[in-house]
Amino acid sequence: MPLAPRPAASLALVAALALLPGCEQAFGTKDALQPGTALGTFHVTATRTENTCGEGALGSTPTWEFDVELARDKATLFWDNGAQVVSGPGSADGTRFQIDADVVMNMREGGDPGPPCSIHRHDTAVVTLPAGDGADVATFTGTLTFAFAPTAGSDCADLVLGGAPNPKTAMPIVTQLPCDFGFSMAAARTKAP
Repeated sequence: MPLAPRPAASLALVAALALLPGCEQAFGTKDALQPGTALGTFHVTATRTENTCGEGALGSTPTWEFDVELARDKATLFWDNGAQVVSGPGSADGTRFQIDADVVMNMREGGDPGPPCSIHRHDTAVVTLPAGDGADVATFTGTLTFAFAPTAGSDCADLVLGGAPNPKTAMPIVTQLPCDFGFSMAAARTKAP
């Protein structure tokens, strides 16, 4: 049978560890899933600047609005979109950061006739923060790019305008592959950290 720690000894150990320098991060209230120093929640308006996929392709619109939480730690910016946190390195002056992310999307639903088709999407956000290294960031600007390309071995011709139509959907969704969308971003903080 394992030995149970004595309550008095356990409390003394916890109290002693709490006094050690730097242990407030290990035993404090900081959320381990939220890295860095919080900058706040920002409302972003993204305006399309480039479109080689076609008007309305993949459900795109000329403008797009969303919220994002940002945090910064030394030379890294953390972008929390509500589903995941992605990060990217910054410039030497700590004002410009680039965040890259990749996802592969299966474009065929279960039972959908036709050859396999999956699309690789590469996302790039370039975020420019105002000069200064403090946490009081009220705005940011930047760009977003979404690049789409078929994965190796995919046959996505029926999704491209002018390609052989899929007998089930017969709905092309892009004018060409590969293709991309570009957006300029302007953001204002709506919630302080």
